[in-house]
Amino acid sequence: MSEMIYEEQKQEAKGSVKAHRARLVGLAALALFVGLLLFAGWSVSRIFFKQTPPTPSAVADVGVVQMARVLAAHPDYAHLTELRATRDRLRADLNRALSPLSVKPSKTDAKPFDDAVWQKNAQTVIGARSELERERARIEQAYRKEHEAEYESRRQAIDAEYLNAILNINLKLDNQDAMHHPWDKKEDLAAEREKWQEELTALQHERGARQMELYRAWQQEVADHVARVLGPKLDAWKANAKTVLDQQKAESARQQSEEQARNVAALQEQMDVSRAIQQGLEKREQLQGVEDEIQSLETHILSDIAGRAAKVAILHHFTLILASPAETLDYALPAVRTGAPPVRFAPVVGSGTEDVTDALLEEMKGLVASDSSATSS
Repeated sequence: MSEMIYEEQKQEAKGSVKAHRARLVGLAALALFVGLLLFAGWSVSRIFFKQTPPTPSAVADVGVVQMARVLAAHPDYAHLTELRATRDRLRADLNRALSPLSVKPSKTDAKPFDDAVWQKNAQTVIGARSELERERARIEQAYRKEHEAEYESRRQAIDAEYLNAILNINLKLDNQDAMHHPWDKKEDLAAEREKWQEELTALQHERGARQMELYRAWQQEVADHVARVLGPKLDAWKANAKTVLDQQKAESARQQSEEQARNVAALQEQMDVSRAIQQGLEKREQLQGVEDEIQSLETHILSDIAGRAAKVAILHHFTLILASPAETLDYALPAVRTGAPPVRFAPVVGSGTEDVTDALLEEMKGLVASDSSATSS
């Protein structure tokens, strides 16, 4: 068994050695192939792409000027710089003037919520009062039921005190004729009857007054009893109602004050907006005037530089004079007012160019400031 394992391990070792040798041979062949390709490419380039040494440049026929120095040398350039600064300031002022016109979020009106709270408090107070009224009715009804017999007894006692006297007078009135002789004078009988009638009326009035006094005393007794029983609760309700009422008065005063403040703020905001619009229009008009002046002055400066540059080109036999760095003049044209900065290019570089900035500066010494610059200064 061990001999079989040994033979298998020996065969595996021989196979790994053969595989390693095969990889080495493949790498060597690949390296040789790459070297041949490189050599072939170099040989072809030597045959078909012969390099020639650079030739010296011819005489320059293109002039180059440094625009920064040329512009700074113009007598109107200082005024142009001031105008540009004024334009930037007016633009900033215009933005600030128009800032109050920005849209603001609407404010939530809290009045409906405050009214809902007040209505809830009022309903609570009214509901408590209604409950007290129902309790008062129950207390009064119970007391009357308990003491009404006593009251009725006292009322009947008063009636009994006057019953005999009133009955006697009524009997006299009914039997007056039987109580007198036929020959008694009618005048005397009439006077007697009138006297009895007055006594009866007096007794009835006296009885009625005492009955009314008793009734009022009874009503007061009932009210006093209800007040004793229900008084503390009623006092608490009155205090609570007064508190709620005072709170509502204070809340109404606060809401009125806030409403007045909002009205004042809204009026002030409208005034600010109107003022901002007016200032914006004024600033916009000023800005337009400054931009027009800048455009005119830039055109004048560039025209002066172009005229002197043409003279330099003639004197030096140049076919072309370029600005370095090259710069578009879009910002100076009336059709282009996008607010974007001017497009700038890289400085001019060439073997056939000559810097003639000094010559152009010499030609520009005879320039004088324009009337607008002289007036501004």
